[in-house]
Amino acid sequence: MKNKNVIVFDIDGTLTDSVSVHQFAFGSALQNFKFPALRTDWSSYRHHSDSAILTEAWEEANLEGKADMLRLEREYARFYDEAVRKTPFSEIRGARRFIDYMRKQGWIVVFATGSLRYGALHKLSVIGLDGESEILVTASEFETREEIVGRAVELGSAANGGQKPHHVISIGDGVWDLTTARNLGYEFFGIDSGKKKLLENFGVVMYRDFDDLYENERSSFEILK
Repeated sequence: MKNKNVIVFDIDGTLTDSVSVHQFAFGSALQNFKFPALRTDWSSYRHHSDSAILTEAWEEANLEGKADMLRLEREYARFYDEAVRKTPFSEIRGARRFIDYMRKQGWIVVFATGSLRYGALHKLSVIGLDGESEILVTASEFETREEIVGRAVELGSAANGGQKPHHVISIGDGVWDLTTARNLGYEFFGIDSGKKKLLENFGVVMYRDFDDLYENERSSFEILK
């Protein structure tokens, strides 16, 4: 069996213009926990995922037992549905077309996100994908970005009979996406969702959207297949 390549997609700000909706839902859910001193600068937490942020906030509040993930999932779903009704969002231009193109090139497509699964499933549906049928790993299963992305790649390899991929490419929009890719030794391409200058400071070439990425990097993906 031929070793296939794996491409990993972040979701919020990468495939869908859903950052503000997700932030509202997640922030509102955390506020409902009534933590005495909740830090709302999510980038200040050790790990940038919904579950990891809850765990750290729980520990800082000196609450007993494990962080109540079931409650977070429930509250998040409620606020997420509310946000989507008020502010529907769409895909980043060319996202679905690019995914279909990569599959035609023989790449295994996987999705890895620091958001909870409930929202991730809806976001994928916005670009016409059934998340239940896709390889999708979220913060509902793991806390660290390395665990989330690493597991998605493992599942992608399993879909190819357990063969280790020749190449793994990660596509995202945030510094945490870049850091995770570098920690795992994966190549990274950046989609500009308002963070272009920030990521360019790390030496990343940013692309306006997936149409831009396709036009500039198509030959690279075809050579690697």
